[in-house]
Amino acid sequence: MTSINLQLSSDLINEGEQAIRKELALQLYEQNIFTFGQARRLANLSVWEFQMLLGNRKIQRHYTQVDLLEDVKTIQEGF
Repeated sequence: MTSINLQLSSDLINEGEQAIRKELALQLYEQNIFTFGQARRLANLSVWEFQMLLGNRKIQRHYTQVDLLEDVKTIQEGF
């Protein structure tokens, strides 16, 4: 059996992990599995950054009562 060893820098691994988190968050949000807040946290992005990402990918924003309550909670906590 032949094996291949691959060495990646920690920066590259971190970038890959962040990209995977963003893609997963987008998919789960688009399929209405995650709320905006849940997806944003999974992607490790600010509200503004996640809104921009949705816009760049042409994914429509779902705004439910749960989203509204999460936004109110976020505001009350001081972002």
